[in-house]
Amino acid sequence: MRKQMEAQQLGPGQMRILLTLARDLLQTDEPIDALGLVGRTLVELIRSDSALLLLRGDQLNIVAFDQHGAPHRAGTDHPLYRAGAPLFYGMEPAGDANAQGGPRMLTLAVPAHAPIAVLAVGWEHDLTPAELSGHQQTLSYFLQLVAAALGKIEVHSSLAQLVSDQRQEMTDTSVAHAAELKQRDEAAMEIRMLSLTDVLTGLYNRRGFFLQAEQSYKLARRQRAPSAVIFADIDGLKGVNDRLGHDAGDRLIQDAALVLRQSLRNADVVARLGGDEFVAFTLDDEQPDVILARIKANLQAFNLMQERPYTVAISAGVVRCDASSKQTLSQYVLEADKQMYVQKRSRMH
Repeated sequence: MRKQMEAQQLGPGQMRILLTLARDLLQTDEPIDALGLVGRTLVELIRSDSALLLLRGDQLNIVAFDQHGAPHRAGTDHPLYRAGAPLFYGMEPAGDANAQGGPRMLTLAVPAHAPIAVLAVGWEHDLTPAELSGHQQTLSYFLQLVAAALGKIEVHSSLAQLVSDQRQEMTDTSVAHAAELKQRDEAAMEIRMLSLTDVLTGLYNRRGFFLQAEQSYKLARRQRAPSAVIFADIDGLKGVNDRLGHDAGDRLIQDAALVLRQSLRNADVVARLGGDEFVAFTLDDEQPDVILARIKANLQAFNLMQERPYTVAISAGVVRCDASSKQTLSQYVLEADKQMYVQKRSRMH
């Protein structure tokens, strides 16, 4: 119950940062990339000036982070080592000898009784008791997440037993932790959606598209239902970036995404593949020309109604899927891409 109350005290900004870190770590397999994410997030969360992460494995792994969050290997001579190392052996950490006013150092261990990860964080300024308490709560969740993620890529091997113990403990106390489990399920769902979603536009990303569209494509083939793949590309994005800046370029991408989403049905799968490229899968019995005409009409309406320092223009190609064909969805996406370039070239001449 105490953990439940503490979780509710995390601000939405902190929760968003931790969810984003979880999503990025799930997609990272290289230890150095994972540590880079950890360091940058640490600075973003608490504005630390230095930090030291100790991980238990076949041997003690010591990683230091500077004020920018950049990771590098460190040894037992690091200034924060004396504060963090005792936690591995169930001892009280060394005091903050450098602080002239309030404390300037914070140490945590996960789990507390038999640590596999210890974090020591330092600041060049004094902390108030309220700041220290808030940082300790935030870093507790941060360190649990980091330990789990680094365990996934085998930085240390004891995490499997930890997770097993935690699951058993949650099972034994299921009634008392019902609210906590619900919160974790909601967080896991949000993490999954973040991993499938393009942050800039809110559409599916590449992974989300193929995960969702493959299901619709298989359904269409089983039911012999008409379907189509649309591939679209923004015209003139580079020029907008060069002339008006990347903020305006991002706004152009968002505008194009909005027009495409409005031109298709809610049941259709629409995604941004990256850069200025979009793809959609639609279960529709309309002819390809009708789909292109609707996109064109919506673009014209948008440009007339919205005041922008640029014109939103899109080249699009459509390919109808043959329910009796053995072609994969990826092959239809490539065909639609080729059709899009045919249209783009025809508009340039």
